[in-house]
Amino acid sequence: MALTADFDLLVAGGGAAGIAAAVAAAQAGARVCLVEQHGFLGGAATASSVLTHCGFFDQTRTQVVRGVGQQVLDRLASRDLYQTETFASTGNTVVLLDLETTKSVYDDLVAEAGVTLLLHSRLSGATVEDGRLVAVTVDHRGGREVLTARSFVDCSGDGALLAAADAAVHVSPVSERQASTLVMRVGGVDESADISADALSRAVQDYQAATGVELGRDGGTAVRMPLSREVMLLLADEYRDVLDVAELTAAETGARRQAWHYLRAFQRGLPGWEHSFLAATGPQIGIRESRRLVGRDTVTAEDVSTGRRRPDDGVARCGWPMEDHATPGVTVYGGIKDKGWYHIPHGALVSATIDNLWAAGRLVSSDNRAYASLRVMGTAFATGHAAGIAALLHARTGRHDYAPVREALVAQGALI
Repeated sequence: MALTADFDLLVAGGGAAGIAAAVAAAQAGARVCLVEQHGFLGGAATASSVLTHCGFFDQTRTQVVRGVGQQVLDRLASRDLYQTETFASTGNTVVLLDLETTKSVYDDLVAEAGVTLLLHSRLSGATVEDGRLVAVTVDHRGGREVLTARSFVDCSGDGALLAAADAAVHVSPVSERQASTLVMRVGGVDESADISADALSRAVQDYQAATGVELGRDGGTAVRMPLSREVMLLLADEYRDVLDVAELTAAETGARRQAWHYLRAFQRGLPGWEHSFLAATGPQIGIRESRRLVGRDTVTAEDVSTGRRRPDDGVARCGWPMEDHATPGVTVYGGIKDKGWYHIPHGALVSATIDNLWAAGRLVSSDNRAYASLRVMGTAFATGHAAGIAALLHARTGRHDYAPVREALVAQGALI
């Protein structure tokens, strides 16, 4: 099939941010194309089994993200699969997901919005003229397409469109980047088994002492999944340059080796884990950080810690604290004032160098500490929603004007 239509909006990446951007714009009457490299939507949730949406709630358990994100929650609830869990150790509340239900919900949401969806399609080039992005090149199994649009949103996580368009990006030194983590899903764990952080830590320490195997982390997140009752574990960290193919390959294979050691540690060290088995990893490692946008504005750590409210140009809320995985074996938290939320401004979603290019999700313009807060998937629904509406209004008017963006977001049920 050859695509010849000119779109109002093209969105790269079908994770939380991309789904929100595409659906919001389509529901506002736009012709939208959503390009995704995998055969399914969901981004890290489905490609890396990160089956917890963090960021829908602040640490007071107040919901801070609605809009398109709420449409997802409502569809989960309609299937009796809307479930949250609050971790006593951090006070953070997450939405638990079932893998196949999540894929199905996203398929339905995007289709019913009227989005043109291209799966198994990888962005391979971009055409920029006079400071504006005019087309992208997409490769798939059947060949190559050149797609044109009036506005573009990069929600690819790794900034594939930003890089292709030679837009200004920030790339932290590898030593300062967030770890990548291979998610493990373990079956056969008794319902009565201890999955607390303290129990996992003791088992790993005992295993290391008995075997001499050094593992990078002795504690991490463990949560029981709905439906499958598998235990999802975030333990196998890798600190490598994911923009270097050799380094990324080493991260994938190294993390898989770690996963088997963690499984053995729990099988031998924790009651109720004796008959457990490694049901799945990934399938790909969960990447927390690579490129991100250089925007017209930047979210700072001070914005996060003070809970800065921006009544004029704030277009999305974030209530997830700074959760920094840059130090091996340690997660460093930094709170938000009153355990509440802060605003992400319009300018942090807009490219500083390409007039009609936006970015959302973990690409939002931010400093390193703020990035440790706003990168999560619940917040990505909010920033994707905002970017999709902002890009659409720019496609219609040619102007960067945050007041009508805020009005349109409110009309679509977003919390700003």
